[in-house]
Amino acid sequence: MNPSPKIPFLRVLKHVRFLHPVIRCFYHRTAPRLEKQLMGLTFAHPIGVAAGVDKRGEFTDAMSCYSPAFIEIGPLRDCRAAIENLQKRTSGTIVLGNLSNSKDLVSAFTLIYDFVDGIVLNVSLNSTISKVIDHLLELRRYNDTYKPIIFKLFPDLTLDQLEDVVRYMLGSGIDGVMVGAEFVERIREKTLGLLPVIASGEITTPERAAQLLDTGADLVAVTNSPFHYGPRLISRIVKYLDKR
Repeated sequence: MNPSPKIPFLRVLKHVRFLHPVIRCFYHRTAPRLEKQLMGLTFAHPIGVAAGVDKRGEFTDAMSCYSPAFIEIGPLRDCRAAIENLQKRTSGTIVLGNLSNSKDLVSAFTLIYDFVDGIVLNVSLNSTISKVIDHLLELRRYNDTYKPIIFKLFPDLTLDQLEDVVRYMLGSGIDGVMVGAEFVERIREKTLGLLPVIASGEITTPERAAQLLDTGADLVAVTNSPFHYGPRLISRIVKYLDKR
């Protein structure tokens, strides 16, 4: 897999670890008032980084310098490579593993489970996949540590499909749902607030992140925004939320 041209400074930070404390001095921000307990995890604040930036779990320590509450890695194509990287991480930032290969979902889930703090299932729901997910939920019962399983909704769902997916999630044991920013209000209404909602999207301003949280999101996962609009974005959002 070729390195992403969008994140050269993360690649530098991956190898030059003595810079991590320096970066944290500039970008780390604590906001106890914004801390959230969701899905059995403690999030320092509501803002994290979505999948697509770190596809193999190799930049989690580097990204942690910029103060995200969580990092979604993936979509994971090679879980063994990701495990090798994750075994080297030293930061305590929550890491969610995004699994999208529906053909090998059970194997990927089994491999990565012990090395992440939660699983995001990025698959299109059908009768076959729902049985696989039921199997994953059953497998989780036999692990020593409970990890949340989050279902990521595709943006092209019809209203009927959305109803079916919501019905399944509420009855299956899924712990949370991740949706595109434009669907936050609808999914909050459909799930009756019974499932934590993570809004995922291109967030470029603190005001936009606040709007999503006000609309019904519990957490916000920014996509490439911190690396297109400057690495200070996450700390700016947290500062804005903490002051309002």
